[in-house]
Amino acid sequence: MISNNIYVYFFIFRKFNKLFSYGYNVASGRNFFGRLTVQHKGGGVKNKYRCLDFYRNINQYGFILRVCKDFYRSGFVGLIIYDSGLSNFILLTEGLVKGSRIFSGSQKVLLDDKLGSTQKLLNINLFDSINCVEIFPLSGFKLLRAAGSFSKIISKDNQKSVLKLNSGWQISLPNHSIAVFGVVSNLSFSFKVIGKAGKNRNLGIRPTVRGVIKNPCDHPHGGGEGKGSPPVAQVSP
Repeated sequence: MISNNIYVYFFIFRKFNKLFSYGYNVASGRNFFGRLTVQHKGGGVKNKYRCLDFYRNINQYGFILRVCKDFYRSGFVGLIIYDSGLSNFILLTEGLVKGSRIFSGSQKVLLDDKLGSTQKLLNINLFDSINCVEIFPLSGFKLLRAAGSFSKIISKDNQKSVLKLNSGWQISLPNHSIAVFGVVSNLSFSFKVIGKAGKNRNLGIRPTVRGVIKNPCDHPHGGGEGKGSPPVAQVSP
């Protein structure tokens, strides 16, 4: 016999999934003139865009009610319910499961396991793995949101913290910016095999055609007799 709580949680998830989702218009790489400005975009299956909380500055504890996959995110998404009754979708950290307790806010975390909780850079130890970082306070998470992304604080002073990214770049951010402990979930995303061309079309990716085999009216590299080659200074369409 399934407990009634599971039915209640399922009803809550369906309600908030509708509340935080809306239709998404695909621009297909065209600007407001209708001209193609970004190549190889268009089509794809119809999906709703789910709004995620990239601020998490309410200083409350909550627990993960549901873990799900989002079409527009490489990492997993979770529905969190706070102690006050507020709810929202957040980007999950690797290691969080249904029922995990986390903290959202800028105050000090009082949990033994801080995985998935937010904290100011000022209160994060050196060389701790962090993700979803604000560029400046109250701007929302802008950095390190892709699956498997993380960074480490390599030095700090009274004003700034220096983060080293996976690319090797080092950036300096204010100490009062908020970050999330851990690594973004779905680490195996980069090993995903597309398998067939139809899967790419469903994702909204159109075929990539080389410019040298096109006509001169379609691409600057096009035209010529036989197998032409691109000019020394290659250009975009």
